[in-house]
Amino acid sequence: MSTRPNIVLVLTDQQRRDTLGTYGNRFTETPAADAMAAAGMTFENAYTPWPVCTPARGTMWTGVYPHAHGLIENLYGVDDAFASHCTSHATVWTQLQRAGYLTAHFGKWHLGEKHPPFFDVWEESFNSRKGHWLDGRLDGKYRPDRQTDAATAFIARQQNAEKPFAMVLSFYPPHDPYSAPASFYEPYRGRGVPFAGYYAAVSALDHNLGRVRQALRDAGLAERTIVIFYSDHGDTFWYRPEGEHKFVCHDDAIRIPFLAEGPGIAPGSRNAAVIGLQDLTPTMLEIAGAPVPEDLHGRSLVPLLRGEADAGRQTAAYVENITHKNRIHQRAIRTDRWKLIASANGAHELFDLAADPEEELNIYLTPRDDGGFERFKHYPDQAPVIADLCERMAAEAARIGDAEGLDIIGEVQADIAPRLKALGR
Repeated sequence: MSTRPNIVLVLTDQQRRDTLGTYGNRFTETPAADAMAAAGMTFENAYTPWPVCTPARGTMWTGVYPHAHGLIENLYGVDDAFASHCTSHATVWTQLQRAGYLTAHFGKWHLGEKHPPFFDVWEESFNSRKGHWLDGRLDGKYRPDRQTDAATAFIARQQNAEKPFAMVLSFYPPHDPYSAPASFYEPYRGRGVPFAGYYAAVSALDHNLGRVRQALRDAGLAERTIVIFYSDHGDTFWYRPEGEHKFVCHDDAIRIPFLAEGPGIAPGSRNAAVIGLQDLTPTMLEIAGAPVPEDLHGRSLVPLLRGEADAGRQTAAYVENITHKNRIHQRAIRTDRWKLIASANGAHELFDLAADPEEELNIYLTPRDDGGFERFKHYPDQAPVIADLCERMAAEAARIGDAEGLDIIGEVQADIAPRLKALGR
């Protein structure tokens, strides 16, 4: 029996960070996630590198940003995105196989229609655009339940296995169309909660997360398995005009839940470091004792999971995006205080997250006229703040080789140059 830890990833699609009690939610019923947070670590500041499915998932499994792996659109009708569309980099799953791990996938993949060779087990898996109900009937057979049946059966089979395993259970909900088994609606319907089906799906998936955790305990594997629960991006509930559900750089789309438990992780711990999906590949490789390539954009989370500091980690989130409605190319930086969204069409945005965490008042180039409403005349000139954020964005873009990002950031720097000159900077 191997002494190396097993790795279990439970991934949801389009789940907002604020759906979980560990992040302050007070109405969603998620007892399994609550228990996982109590048993392990909550990451306070986890972000997607690109708020869309395929680009985010490409980054999960390569450790580099979407501009580098080349998967910058949702893909349908292709056999294997890594074989036909990805520009470089072996997936983490190939490297785990080489390291002696049994690899398994259950559920939504969104990186190709066919079974890729780097998964030894491929059950209940599909690319995307499968209904949440196997028979097309509400309250028929819920696809996530079937996926979890397969995943827990797989875990049971590993009880006395010689090889360690790494698996991902990937759910399509709570992605729209919002629906879940009827029993999970009760806390939300008729209680003033908008999008009851969305939150019912969150609770239904939480139930299946609980099944996975129980399966590990039943098989005697919990004490030597690292479990990570997270999502690929959030959901804006149609609130942001350019994005429908995502495709924007606002927090409701880019912030994600991210929990971890297992050996060496302190129960009930919280970590405020800025992390992202680009960190999954180096983390999984270090857990497996496999070589971590030096050209990855992400950093292993293993030191943080052990309660150690990581002095070299970035202190702000860098996000790439193309909006859905008008296909505006964007780059964003998110610090603990500020959000700057740089757009190739010149419609840049700045938000003071301390005063406006909802990101509803764009104070880019204030004070400014707004047609007589006078909502922005009292704001000070934020050009120095914007300049500092641009410097940080440019440094990160240069580090990861994002040439388009440097161009977009340069447009912002040119835009604010006259204001900085007037301010004597």
